[in-house]
Amino acid sequence: MIAVSPRRVALGLAMMVPLAACATTVTPTPSGVATERPSPSQAAVGSPSPDATPLPSVAPTATPSGCIAGNRVPVGATESFTTIPNAGRGVALTLDMGGRLDPGIDILNLLIANQVCVTLFPTGAMAETVEGQEVMALIKGNPALFEIGNHTMHHCDLVLGGGGSPTTAPCAGVTPTPDFIRQELTDAAVILAQLSGQQPVPYWRPPYGSVNQAVRDAAASAGYTKTFMWDIDTIDWKPMADGGPTAQQIASKVVSNAQDGSIVLMHLGGYETLDALRIMIPGMRDRGFLLTSLSDLLN
Repeated sequence: MIAVSPRRVALGLAMMVPLAACATTVTPTPSGVATERPSPSQAAVGSPSPDATPLPSVAPTATPSGCIAGNRVPVGATESFTTIPNAGRGVALTLDMGGRLDPGIDILNLLIANQVCVTLFPTGAMAETVEGQEVMALIKGNPALFEIGNHTMHHCDLVLGGGGSPTTAPCAGVTPTPDFIRQELTDAAVILAQLSGQQPVPYWRPPYGSVNQAVRDAAASAGYTKTFMWDIDTIDWKPMADGGPTAQQIASKVVSNAQDGSIVLMHLGGYETLDALRIMIPGMRDRGFLLTSLSDLLN
């Protein structure tokens, strides 16, 4: 970690011009498709009240952002992050890609229009779907904005077993061993590298945020030494009909609670994520934050 550079100070000031980021456990349904519910092991940060002060929404405007993606750090020592120390006035918006993908293309196009760097964590299984391949093609075509980490092959719970997306196979009835964990990561890596043009090593995120030291050690033995958690959970995977947050609540939560080096957890299939980003991007830039990749913060 290094102190903030003059480049980052200047870029942080430039970002003050406004322009128009889940921990869950899984319950199998009769059809075998996984559904998500909150995990008691992970606490959300700063959930806003329904009457939170509205933030302005600004239409997308392409402009140089100053963010950097693709400057991946080496494998190095095993580390786990909920925030990035010494990151200066930077915040990482991260998008998991392990389930529903309906708004994914629109989300990436919004980020491209606003020149926002993000780190995405796809699973191998979702990357192989028709919509997933379209998403991966956009990632491949915009390497200066989008970088990837590994979210495993099948989105199994690597501590408790079970879980899985888009189906519970092959997670059901499995007690994850170190070999199983390594296989989940290496199988996904082949697909992610082929479709995105990027090697995800050494970045990964455990499905459902379910991780312990044994899981981290197994991942590190496959080259995944950087485990990324989060300090702001948007809970965007939960629809409003089931008590999930509105776009305004998501944006207010992120803008109000972000700190230097924050890691924001969102989902490419989040129900209100697209509209939340339209509010969040100018709101964060009004606060002087540079929205950038995990690699950029680590460097």
